[in-house]
Amino acid sequence: MPLLHRARFRGDILQKSIRYNLDGKVAIVTGASGGLGEQFCYALTDSGAKVVLAARRLDQLKRVAAEIEKKKPGQTLVVQTDVTKEADCISLVKKAVEKFGTVDIMVNNAGMYVVKPLVEQTLADWNLVVSVNLTSAFLLSREVAKIMIPKQSGSIINISSTFGLGATEFTEVSYYATKGAVIAMTKALAVELGKKNIRVNSIAPGFFPTDMSIKALTDPAIRDKYIAPRTALPMYAENEWIRGAVCFLASDDAKYITGHTLAVDGGWLAY
Repeated sequence: MPLLHRARFRGDILQKSIRYNLDGKVAIVTGASGGLGEQFCYALTDSGAKVVLAARRLDQLKRVAAEIEKKKPGQTLVVQTDVTKEADCISLVKKAVEKFGTVDIMVNNAGMYVVKPLVEQTLADWNLVVSVNLTSAFLLSREVAKIMIPKQSGSIINISSTFGLGATEFTEVSYYATKGAVIAMTKALAVELGKKNIRVNSIAPGFFPTDMSIKALTDPAIRDKYIAPRTALPMYAENEWIRGAVCFLASDDAKYITGHTLAVDGGWLAY
């Protein structure tokens, strides 16, 4: 049976009910201006949470927030944020607390990659990817921990990748390294913060049709050689299919799960 594929998810929002109760919770989502970050925002608000949307692209943040506010008025706060800047990360958490009183859920989703062979990668390339993918997650986990520790509760969800668990022929060494480090950091923070009843988990998405991955999914030379052979299910992903994972890990249904990496990959890691 051939794999089914639509070039790009249409972006329907708040389309399906997520069966997790996050009423009264406050979440921060980085990289919220598009891609999977956008889906995380829709899912969390549809489950009852208030969401602070953070990214550099202010116009896109406002677009996502406006879509949510049509159905869930008063549930969002937009904070233009450059996660490579420590001051912006500190300010983001501060503004979330000023607006909504606390932070219960932190989704460290901001990410990027540089595709170049190793011998062409510059130190600037490496440092930028490390800053966006790894250092920002460290900084924001540190800042929300200051809020979560006193109240003895919270959920931190780091977005890794299947590329953090194994390599392919794609030449993006800094992406592999940082996503693997995110998984290791998730485990370290789960142990350190566990006695404070703060859970730390990660999600490892496979190929979803976001701006970062759409080229690979729509280029037959890449898709048919690298992606199709490791997609166990009879279809490629749609962006909305990531929603349940984040709501589950944020909810009390996952209250005894910490230090775990949940792959949402269509069976990629089963091969």
